[in-house]
Amino acid sequence: MDKAEILELTEKIIQSKDFGRSTTYANLLRFLVRCSLDEDVPKETVIAAEVFGRPDFDPSESTLIRVYAYKLREKLGNYYANEGSNDPFLMSMPKGSYGIVLEKRRRNLAIFQWVEKKWIRIPLILGTTILCLLLAWFQLGQKNRNLLHDTVWSDLVTNGYPTSVFLGDLFIYLEQDSINGMDRTIRDPQVNSFSEFETFRNSDKREGVFTAPISYGLLIRGSLQWIKDLTRLFDAAGHFFSIRTISRFNPKELQDQNFVVVGMIKTLGLFRDYFNYSRFAYDEAGEALILEKGDAAEGQVFSPSGDPDGYHTDYGFMAKFPGPNQNTVYLFCGLWDTGATQSLKNFTDTSLRQSIESEIAGQLGEVPAYFEVLFEVSGIDRTELSTKLIHVFPLQEPATFWVDPGGDILNR
Repeated sequence: MDKAEILELTEKIIQSKDFGRSTTYANLLRFLVRCSLDEDVPKETVIAAEVFGRPDFDPSESTLIRVYAYKLREKLGNYYANEGSNDPFLMSMPKGSYGIVLEKRRRNLAIFQWVEKKWIRIPLILGTTILCLLLAWFQLGQKNRNLLHDTVWSDLVTNGYPTSVFLGDLFIYLEQDSINGMDRTIRDPQVNSFSEFETFRNSDKREGVFTAPISYGLLIRGSLQWIKDLTRLFDAAGHFFSIRTISRFNPKELQDQNFVVVGMIKTLGLFRDYFNYSRFAYDEAGEALILEKGDAAEGQVFSPSGDPDGYHTDYGFMAKFPGPNQNTVYLFCGLWDTGATQSLKNFTDTSLRQSIESEIAGQLGEVPAYFEVLFEVSGIDRTELSTKLIHVFPLQEPATFWVDPGGDILNR
């Protein structure tokens, strides 16, 4: 094939139903094809700058390009499994490379000339059996991949963006005491972000004490359960995702992917700003959620009670809302980690999700595209949890968020 034919094939793939309607993936494929035609295999930093407008991209800080490459391979595979099944040439991107390879499809027609020979019948039957088994496996895989369709998770498989899971981690900082000769890592419950740390450091007048932020955070015990629940759901559906912590979140990534954010509210970093536009206000000092907008129960306060290591009651919160670029954000959180764990489980456990979706539809007439839910969660030592839906509100004109140069999430 000459260059013009290869570019024509590229556009044919991009326009196909199996490839989808994502402009980002279309631009990525076009760029990689042109680079390969010029015998140039681009690096991640080049792709980030040319396709995503991210000249400051650092591959060690973000898996963005690798996730998009994974999904692009998946889209090419879907095309050749369906609309492109009879194409004479196959376009692919080998794993571990960003180069595009074009090869002629090989077809073995000899078997059709031998079917009349008796000695070929046994291998033919065996081959047919294997083919049927492979087809059954493929159909099972397709069924599993449809697990996310027709649920609150459907955006993850329909809007064309990769998925990143962000876990809320506790803010910690380094303290060096030159007078006493001590170096310590500090976890201060009153310091939960870089901005709060800067406020604290500016007011810290201790002699001989130097404090500095640390580039990582402290994950709480519930994080293991969150990863387990999401992995079980997404792996069963064949849905690839990356896992990172809020302390490694770069606001510039907000437009590039779908987000599943899980954690205690105080650990959510910039995503905590969601409560500026929610029906609920977050009272950090009182460790409570307050219903304050447009409801008969306005002013109602929801705050944990009991012993966190014994019997206690917490409140979990879930919100699904749009990002700034037709992507979607899923927020699962709690005042304590108990609420965060159960709010996520309510939507990763199939029977619980179906029950919650049915209850939402019963109250609102449908499960809206965007909504927020408050749960009461009770249990003993973060186990044997029971959950009760307290409030659910549709986001009638859902807020769209972006990040300003100062790092704040704003409402558009």
